[in-house]
Amino acid sequence: MEPIKTQLSNGQIVDAYPLTQAQKFMFWAFNTYGKVPATLNIGTGEYWKGDFDSALMREAIEEAIERSDCFRIRLIPDQQYGTLQYIVPKTESVIEEIDHTNMTYDESYEIIKSWSTVGGNFFESPLNTVKIMHLPDGLNGIYTKMNHLTYDGYSTKVFLADVMGIYLHKKCGKPYPKPMKPYIEMIQKEFEYLDSEKCKEDEAFWKNYFFTETEPIFNDYLKDNRLKKERIEYNQPDRRFAQCFTQNTESRQLIYHISEEDTNTVLESCRKNNLSVVGALMFGLRTALSAFNDNQEDVSFKLMLARRSTLLEKKGGGNRWHMYSIRSIVSEDKTYKEAIDIIEAARDMVYLHCNYDVLKWLYLKYSVKNASLGQTYDSLTFSYHAPIDLPYENEEVKRSSLGIWYNNNFSMQNLYLTIKHRTNDNGFDVIWEYKLDEKGAKEDVALLHEKMMTAMLMGAKNPDITVKEILDAIKL
Repeated sequence: MEPIKTQLSNGQIVDAYPLTQAQKFMFWAFNTYGKVPATLNIGTGEYWKGDFDSALMREAIEEAIERSDCFRIRLIPDQQYGTLQYIVPKTESVIEEIDHTNMTYDESYEIIKSWSTVGGNFFESPLNTVKIMHLPDGLNGIYTKMNHLTYDGYSTKVFLADVMGIYLHKKCGKPYPKPMKPYIEMIQKEFEYLDSEKCKEDEAFWKNYFFTETEPIFNDYLKDNRLKKERIEYNQPDRRFAQCFTQNTESRQLIYHISEEDTNTVLESCRKNNLSVVGALMFGLRTALSAFNDNQEDVSFKLMLARRSTLLEKKGGGNRWHMYSIRSIVSEDKTYKEAIDIIEAARDMVYLHCNYDVLKWLYLKYSVKNASLGQTYDSLTFSYHAPIDLPYENEEVKRSSLGIWYNNNFSMQNLYLTIKHRTNDNGFDVIWEYKLDEKGAKEDVALLHEKMMTAMLMGAKNPDITVKEILDAIKL
């Protein structure tokens, strides 16, 4: 696609481009569920102990910003396209240096978290922020607040790894990190896909899939089951979808730090039995959801996909997240390994067609299934962040590191589960983000987490155990 010559408010003419499908979906969700700017914030911190050079870190951040086109994305409203994006050249970035060494860690945490709850201007303004941080207990590092229209969780981590790599090159003489890839080149591939035969094939696949599959069923994570109530309310005993979404976007998090030992139990089982880690995690989640819904065999939830397989996609930054339903029908007589095979087959099917426009996918699905977008078969959304190695000065410094995701207190999802790996020991961090307006959500999500971890570990320790045996152990 040729650039669109666009005039800014100051009269400057820039080369601009439409939003990609992933950005459009994110913008649509933002406008549909709340319109609170902070919902698009990704607040993260990476801190560690040891000798720290603030001047070199500032230089490293400035170089990383220069190398990362998507850090410098700006948005502008447009009558024809709705919103356009353009990249500003290297500018003098304002990188604050914040000292919290005179307070407790908890006090510092609450202040930093509050930054992530504040939204900024969308148009012709910087969308991303980096701060150099000095925390209590000898911790130093950086805080980032990225806008979800310009970064997703994966590209945020890649930017952080680039900063760390440049910093260690300057401080310790370690190899300079390899170049990032051009953002515009990456999104051009997205635009090319829209006119490709592959796009037509994907659309044909999804149309056929929705017209030929049986109707899925809603699986609630609340014990006060919404589908059961709606079956009574609407006098529809066979009803299979439920009202889930609300306009209130205020949310909170439940965070669980899974031990290194329990994490390694899952990882070793996957290696030994040739199973994917994400498959094992999804097994735990779907089995817990099944237990919450009278041992329902048919379980669906949404899976966030980063869609990064090529070097250009991995190093080009931006937001590449698409969201699709993962549906698995697993009978109780299946073993843990057999169940994961079914889950992985469902995931692989989605992977093969995951570049298709998510908004078109949503409207297609719900038009065929005769439900509205305010109703859903998927009660929650799941994302898994595979580990990205962050460079550290040595193993001792790495073991002291602390990676934090700061909740922005607003969510477009009813329930959003993120499982990622800690940088210091590779253990799982399990983050549940739930809406405050759902009665009993905190307690029910805590119970769902307990059931999920029990199911996951039972299977990892005994891959030939049956689903029924696990369901019997985690029944409500």
